[in-house]
Amino acid sequence: MTLTENVPDERAVLSGGGKKQLTPREAAIWSYIRWVKLKTRIDVAVEKELKRAKWEPRDKAFFHEIVYGVVRQHGRLEWLIKQLTTTREKPDPAGVAAVAVGLYQILFLDRVPDYALVDTSVEVAKRISGPLVGGWVNAVLRRATVDKDVLLAMLPDQGVQKSANRLSVEFSYPEWMITRWSSVLKPDDLRKFLEWGNRRPQLTVRVNKLNTTVEEFTKLLNEKEVKSTVHPDFPEFLTIDHSGDSGWIESLALGKVSAQDISQGLVARILNPQPGEEILDFCSAPGGKTGHLAEIAPEALIFATDKAEERLENVRELVQRNGYENVRIVAYDDIVRSKKKFDAILVDAPCSGTGVLARRPDLRWRRSPDDIRRMSSVQLSLLNYAADRLKSNGRIVYSTCSVEPEENDGVVTRFLEERSDFEDLSAQGSLPDSIKSESKRLNLWGTEIDADGVFVAVLKKKQSNESITPNL
Repeated sequence: MTLTENVPDERAVLSGGGKKQLTPREAAIWSYIRWVKLKTRIDVAVEKELKRAKWEPRDKAFFHEIVYGVVRQHGRLEWLIKQLTTTREKPDPAGVAAVAVGLYQILFLDRVPDYALVDTSVEVAKRISGPLVGGWVNAVLRRATVDKDVLLAMLPDQGVQKSANRLSVEFSYPEWMITRWSSVLKPDDLRKFLEWGNRRPQLTVRVNKLNTTVEEFTKLLNEKEVKSTVHPDFPEFLTIDHSGDSGWIESLALGKVSAQDISQGLVARILNPQPGEEILDFCSAPGGKTGHLAEIAPEALIFATDKAEERLENVRELVQRNGYENVRIVAYDDIVRSKKKFDAILVDAPCSGTGVLARRPDLRWRRSPDDIRRMSSVQLSLLNYAADRLKSNGRIVYSTCSVEPEENDGVVTRFLEERSDFEDLSAQGSLPDSIKSESKRLNLWGTEIDADGVFVAVLKKKQSNESITPNL
């Protein structure tokens, strides 16, 4: 969904017709209002605002923290606002948004004095919806500043029948997600996973060893007084001691690093590209795994495509920026029409994203149980297509950033039942012992390795007699 003319442009109201630059707190309220109305991708909305604003890096990070934080705590904040509201009238949407952003800062941040953030929320509500709404915002937030500790401890009544509802409010997730996960996780593991999904994720970057070295990049960070930590098992990955806006990293190290979580870095490692191989990255956008494959095996030839042409353009820009000479961008329709077969195919399938809810907090409010059923069907179709584009003895690496069994083991099991010409191989042979498990497939919720959730399976096509097919 995109912004439409049917949605009033509160930003123009706040900025006096677009003449005044919004403060980070004003922009956060505006962004949240729009998100509540449209449930669009919050990362896209934030990036758009950051490109438009002429703020200092510290203010950009503050804006990022507020918006991501209030979306992450959306469910809990809505519940608390209901507890703080005494009127029977339905509160004004802009007023509720102003309260939510103010309440988040009161409860979870300490950068801005209470009186200042209350004044900002009240003023924004007044400008959009009038003095009565502003008065309501003032009353609710003033009460919150007095009852801060009470509000932090406030939860629905305890009870077995209400346990999912209680956890839903406590950790701010939809109740249907809690119910699903409670059927496969023990109570302690469930709480650990819910807490993990609410963390402020660290910024992890992968050093492009084709253009620099870890030592050179670390020196560059040190010169900027930025601390970093090299991953003990994957030395091309560094965790940066920095949160919020990461745009400065890209401008600082153009073509030298790419932002990528360590769990997603496992996928290219498991595919293990070899010199001379031709590899298809079937769902390549935004290009992180494409680049990693290119860096691991510069003598392999990587074909990257994606059904969404506008997203494939992002891959093209990444390839040019990072100088990957062994990557070919191919239109999706050309791949579909071609009879070319590949040594290996990466199917990093579109999924529910329930393993990356810390980085994409909006997904918890945009997803539904129907999405999981729908996506598992799409994922199986993608696997079957890839199977027909694979050489004999070739391998498919299937991955998702979901923790849902239907999208992971369920899809792979159904595929193997339908395709007797494939076998299930171990996905863990090239991984360090700290990550390996007894299962052939890699199925991580994220808490095990202090990273995002990820699922990876390796499927090998059995030996057959087939002729050589033409190049694209």
